[in-house]
Amino acid sequence: MGWRIPFLASVVVMVFAIWLRMNLKESPVFEKVNDSNQPTAKPAPAGSMFQSKSFWLATGLRFGQAGNSGLIQTFLAGYLVQTLLFNKAIPTDALMISSILGFMTIPFLGWLSDKIGRRIPYIIMNTSAIVLAWPMLSIIVDKSYAPSTIMVALIVIHNCAVLGLFALENITMAEMFGCKNRFTRMAISKEIGGLIASGFGPILAGIFCTMTESWYPIAIMIMAYSVIGLISALKMPEVKDRDLSALEDAAEDQPRVVRAAQPSRSL
Repeated sequence: MGWRIPFLASVVVMVFAIWLRMNLKESPVFEKVNDSNQPTAKPAPAGSMFQSKSFWLATGLRFGQAGNSGLIQTFLAGYLVQTLLFNKAIPTDALMISSILGFMTIPFLGWLSDKIGRRIPYIIMNTSAIVLAWPMLSIIVDKSYAPSTIMVALIVIHNCAVLGLFALENITMAEMFGCKNRFTRMAISKEIGGLIASGFGPILAGIFCTMTESWYPIAIMIMAYSVIGLISALKMPEVKDRDLSALEDAAEDQPRVVRAAQPSRSL
């Protein structure tokens, strides 16, 4: 009976989701477009998506978060139990507690990004993941530490490298694109970044850890994923308070400074 409980509970979640959607108001941007009599804009060719700077920046942001998620939530938990022979309760309980703390981390970072912008929190969280990856992993894999210390280290890196970036991703990626192609480009950038990073990441980590007989590849890959996210954050435009009814993607509609021609001097 125990294994049936999650499936039965999903029915309640589905009913709640349907009720929530039926009572959810549309966004002001959608209502404005819906009330206007303007003809629908012709969608851009699919190939133009791969020429969009915003598309690749969004993919990079997603790549960093999804890669860290696959390594920490999937591979690292199994590595601790199956390879290092830790008590399986240590990674399981740590990730559960970290997810509960995420109910505070995620709203806080959302609130912070509304105050100071999207780029700065992204830069802070990716930099924190880069700096903390090695010391936290060195604690997590060391059995000489108390289980509580190992769990705290896992909670810290999980909140910085996964949940913190997840909080920013959900509000930033939609603002990266213009209203003409927002859903398509956002969905594809999320799926491509997530599929490659979280799909191949654990496989590569397993190969490298086996070859080196060490945990070093895990820390190096977390740092590499976070560097990709950091570079994307540094190169992205600030999208806080961006007009969501704008047609162009955020990185393509930056104002260009045109210098006025200097008047010629007659000799």
